[in-house]
Amino acid sequence: MASTEKRKNVTRNKKEKGIQKVKPAIDEIFDQMDQNHDGRISVHELKKAARLLGLNPTLKEAEQMIEDCNPREKGYVARAEFRKLFESKEKDMGMQVEQIKAAFKVFDKDNSGALTRDEILSVLRLAGDKVDDAELDDMISRVDVDGDGKISIEEFAELVCNT
Repeated sequence: MASTEKRKNVTRNKKEKGIQKVKPAIDEIFDQMDQNHDGRISVHELKKAARLLGLNPTLKEAEQMIEDCNPREKGYVARAEFRKLFESKEKDMGMQVEQIKAAFKVFDKDNSGALTRDEILSVLRLAGDKVDDAELDDMISRVDVDGDGKISIEEFAELVCNT
C-alpha cells in the first residue's frame, strides 16, 4: 500500500474513532463545566459543553435539552442526565457519519476515495445546479483543504456538515 493511501486510512480511522471517543470526553467535559463540584451544571455551562462536543445549541435549545432530560430541576442537569443526553447525540453523530459515507460512495464513481472535478460536476448537474468552470474551480478550492484538486471524504463531510 502506498504511503499516501496509508495516511488516508489513518486519517479516516482517526475521524471514525473520534465519535467512539466521545464517551470518556463526556465525563471530562462535565467535570470542566461543574466548577463548584456540586454534581450539576447550568444551562449556560451545558451550552459551553455542547460546543466542546461539536454542537452549537442556542440558549433556548440548551434550555429545552435540560427540560427534556431533567424536568424536575429547572435550569440544571446532573452528570447522569448529561451523559444520557450526549450519548444519544453520539448515536445521531454515528448515523450522520454513515449517511455521509453512503452519499460519498454514490458520488465517487471510480471508487478512488476522492471526488474528482468531473464527479463533482456530475453531482451538481444531477442536483440541477448549473455552474460554470470558474464557479466549480472556486467551490473546489474552498473545500479542498489539502490542495490536491480533489475532495476527500473528510473534506466532503466538512462541506456537507457546514452548509
